[in-house]
Amino acid sequence: MERDADRPGGAPDAGASLAAGARAATLQLVADATRVGPLVHGRGVVGRPVPVRAPEPVLAPGPVSARDRAAEVAPWFVPVTTGERLVGFALVDVATTPAGTDGTDAREPAARIRRWSTFQRHEGDLASCPPALLWTDPQTITATATAAVGADSDAHTGEPVLTWERTPEHLVWEVSVDGRTVHVAGSTAWPA
Repeated sequence: MERDADRPGGAPDAGASLAAGARAATLQLVADATRVGPLVHGRGVVGRPVPVRAPEPVLAPGPVSARDRAAEVAPWFVPVTTGERLVGFALVDVATTPAGTDGTDAREPAARIRRWSTFQRHEGDLASCPPALLWTDPQTITATATAAVGADSDAHTGEPVLTWERTPEHLVWEVSVDGRTVHVAGSTAWPA
């Protein structure tokens, strides 16, 4: 589900701050050619971060202390494109720090790249990268889900929500089509 700040004209809120943290971390990643390769470093465009709906709250990584328990992680999918192709994506954990001990309730996002994933089979291979719309365009994602269950264009559909199957490394879009839940990953879709 999109947060208000992720919609055009939406009001800034914690979602906007978290999205900005995820995007900033991905921009840093793309700036490092040793981590992403020359193609992504030179031509990659960082797209709009999309929140990943977790089945339940995920605690911040690392040793668990009382302070860590208070920090909740918000995972974000940040696409990186080259032209019309999705060359890869960063899965970014953005944690908010607990309220300040000085009585303030200011929360600053702390972003960490959980993983970088590329669709290139080898450096510079754009042919193996899917069209970006398959992973970033709600209408395309909904059409893939609708076609997978044999529904017609008049089917009642819900807004696609990015989530995961089994673990956060198995990202899928979840779409309701005539009351049936469908998972979509690129051009593939199946009943959930």
